[in-house]
Amino acid sequence: MTGAITRYDPDVVAIETSAEGISQYHPDVRDARWPPRDELEAAAFATDHLYDLLIAGIDTQDYETAVDFEQLDREIFTALGQIDSEDQLRRTTYYELDLQTIRQWRDLTKQRAPDAFQTVISDRDAVMAGHLTALTNHDDIDTVVAAVGVQHLTGVLDLLRAPSKIPDDIVEVPPLAHYRLFPRESPYSNA
Repeated sequence: MTGAITRYDPDVVAIETSAEGISQYHPDVRDARWPPRDELEAAAFATDHLYDLLIAGIDTQDYETAVDFEQLDREIFTALGQIDSEDQLRRTTYYELDLQTIRQWRDLTKQRAPDAFQTVISDRDAVMAGHLTALTNHDDIDTVVAAVGVQHLTGVLDLLRAPSKIPDDIVEVPPLAHYRLFPRESPYSNA
C-alpha cells in the first residue's frame, strides 16, 4: 500500500472497508501506527501524513454468513495443491496466488457455497467496483490507489473492465475523508 501511494501519488486511497471503518482511524479517534498491521492502517497513516490525500472506504458492512470461509479455503487450497494439508494454510498462502488460481478458488467457493459466495464475495465485488468507477470518473480525481482482498481481486478487475455490468445504482462516489488537523470540506462529496 505505501509503495503504491509513493509511486502513484494518488488523490484518493480506496480501501476494502466501510466508511465506518475509515472513521475508526481518524486521528481524533486513534492514531495509525507504524509499521501498520494492515492496508487500512497503512492508508490511514499516509492520509494523516500527506495533506492532500483523501481516503475512502469502498466496501459495505452489510453481509452475514454462516459459512466458515477459512475452513472452505483450507479445503480448496488443498484440492488445488496450494498447500499439502489443511493445517498448512497461512496468511502468506493468499499472497502467493496468481490470477488464474484466484479465479479457480473463486469458482470452487461459488460451487461449494453459492449463496454465501453471492453475498460475501460477488455482491461486494460489485459495490467496490461501483465505487472505484465513480471515483475514477470524477473530474477532480486523477489517480486512485485501491486495496481489496485477494478473493475480490479478479471480480473487481473484471467489473472494472466491463463497467456496464455494474448496476447503475451502486456507481457512486463513496464518502471521502481527510485526516487534516483543520477540517476542510471535500470537493468530491456532498458531506
